[in-house]
Amino acid sequence: MKRCGIAVFIAAMAFVSALAAGEFEDLVKKAGEHYRAGEYRASGETFDLAFKAGEPGKNLYYTAACAWSLAGENGRALELLGKALDAGFLDRKILIEDTDLESLRGGDGWNEMMARLDGRIAAMEAAFPAELAVLESIDLPEPRRDGAVSVEKAMAERRSVRRYSPEPIAVADCSQLLWAAYGITLTREKMPDFVRGGLRTAPSAGARYPLEIYLVAWNVSGLPQGIYRYESNGHKLQKIAAGDFRDPLAAACLDQDWLKGAAVAIVYSAVFERNTAKYGERGRERYVCMDLGHSGENVYLQCGSLGMGTCAIGAFTDLDLKRVIGMTKAEEPLYVMPVGRIEAGNRQ
Repeated sequence: MKRCGIAVFIAAMAFVSALAAGEFEDLVKKAGEHYRAGEYRASGETFDLAFKAGEPGKNLYYTAACAWSLAGENGRALELLGKALDAGFLDRKILIEDTDLESLRGGDGWNEMMARLDGRIAAMEAAFPAELAVLESIDLPEPRRDGAVSVEKAMAERRSVRRYSPEPIAVADCSQLLWAAYGITLTREKMPDFVRGGLRTAPSAGARYPLEIYLVAWNVSGLPQGIYRYESNGHKLQKIAAGDFRDPLAAACLDQDWLKGAAVAIVYSAVFERNTAKYGERGRERYVCMDLGHSGENVYLQCGSLGMGTCAIGAFTDLDLKRVIGMTKAEEPLYVMPVGRIEAGNRQ
């Protein structure tokens, strides 16, 4: 795919490569080889054979649609895009920007398909709550203010890690990671209300603090599986959902199943209005991204000091991730950071 659809293509191929060998998997890999070679008709025909042998997901349907579009078979491409939508494909931005689909836009069936997608998106957005429903509040252990690993050492050894040890992490580790991400380090009387508790470990333009941070926990000793919102003011977790959310989280991240080997995932969103109220569109286009970078790097470095690893994920379907986490209407998802202990000898 020429531009934005490449993330869907790579994720679909990575998902297939993780499966056991079989006719379906072999055919999908062959279709991918044809696609990369620019043999689009052969790619589409091989995808069709694969779909007779196994059950594809939304990303594979989408990839096959792109192959048929580039081969000039618009009817087949639209049919497969419809199957992708039926399987849960919701990324409108990719559909309208991917250059592989240029031949379909404005033609028979395109507007009807987009109207169907828009209806589903509108229904999902209407269902997001205005406020979170908190099941319980959990005080976190007090974070450390010093450690045995220097900042310089943590920077020198920082790597993106995608394979993790199966051992659990502790609640104290979660406390340290969340404090590094957005913990309060200075409180004063008469701070403006928008500061919401005090100044934090990560700088923020105008101290607007637009980020919201969630912990998706599934392998933490002393903390039940579930989704929690981190409340900086008071350094606590607010439980918003119980259960193991690894599978839907990985699915929302375009089937990046490697994240399920971690112990937790830190998920970021932003309430852009906190910044745009003061800075206009510059707050959205620049300052929120800067805030996220500051906080995310803190998590990387804190992982290094704790013998853990992470790898930031930006490839996901926004609405899927927002639905999995249970974010409010005002939030937009930004980042997923799986975290786990590093297997011996593995820092890649």
